[in-house]
Amino acid sequence: MKKITFLMVAFLATSLTFAQVLEIEEGFEDITILTDWDFVNASTDADNASSSWAQPDGTVFEAHEGDPGAYISVNFNSTTGVGTINNWAILPELTLSNGDELKFWSRTVDGQAFPDRLEVRISPDGSATLPIDDGSGEDVGSYSELLFSINPDLEGGDAYPDVWTEYTVLVDGLAAPTMTRLALRYYVTEGGPSGSNSNFIGVDTLSLTTFPLTVGENAFDGFSHFVNANDEFVLRASTQMENVVIYNTLGQQVINTKLANTNEAVNVAALNSGVYIATVSINGASKTVKFVKK
Repeated sequence: MKKITFLMVAFLATSLTFAQVLEIEEGFEDITILTDWDFVNASTDADNASSSWAQPDGTVFEAHEGDPGAYISVNFNSTTGVGTINNWAILPELTLSNGDELKFWSRTVDGQAFPDRLEVRISPDGSATLPIDDGSGEDVGSYSELLFSINPDLEGGDAYPDVWTEYTVLVDGLAAPTMTRLALRYYVTEGGPSGSNSNFIGVDTLSLTTFPLTVGENAFDGFSHFVNANDEFVLRASTQMENVVIYNTLGQQVINTKLANTNEAVNVAALNSGVYIATVSINGASKTVKFVKK
């Protein structure tokens, strides 16, 4: 049983290989250098609003890390009177995949009396079309996929925390790895200087980590396997294979064969009926799969 447990752990470990790349690490010490970001105010009456995303002076509250004003903030002055706040901070364009990880810290003011809301969105088709000020305060451009929301129902109290709190958001909604953008959306209905909602929020210590395909994973694009009617374990790949090792469920090696083509057939007629585990090598990388010999 110990050998079986070890083999299944090995199966999981070799089937799931990850690399990670820290693409963005931002402390917002000086937002004037964020030239690859876009800050777009598409709130109602945005042209007459007195504020958008900005570098605060740190008097409302201090940054999570660094100098007191080392964060980005946005507030109720994103619109006039009573309106819908639709104010965007859009991250740089990157190749993203489902499971990539955005982290950031956020908070609102002490003793919140006017609820705030922050969304994280993605442009799933990669077009990254910016939201526009169409008068409704609702336009999202191509950022149709909502990944996460702080205080989605605009509740009072501590629904939006008044202490710095870390959030982790996983990328989702992509059909394949896509060159696209993530966005922070300050979205508050009934907001503005005369509204019942919206106050002041900050975002700090933001990072974006991607988990791109490793060399080994790329080597196995299009890989497939099956046992045919002639008791042959058939292996197909888009890249020339090098070797296959087959184990029984006791962890005993039963076949070890060199390979040299993209389409191979390994004779397994001598094996007893049952479940087997095969490790295939391509370009120094390996992939482990299970198959059944009848």
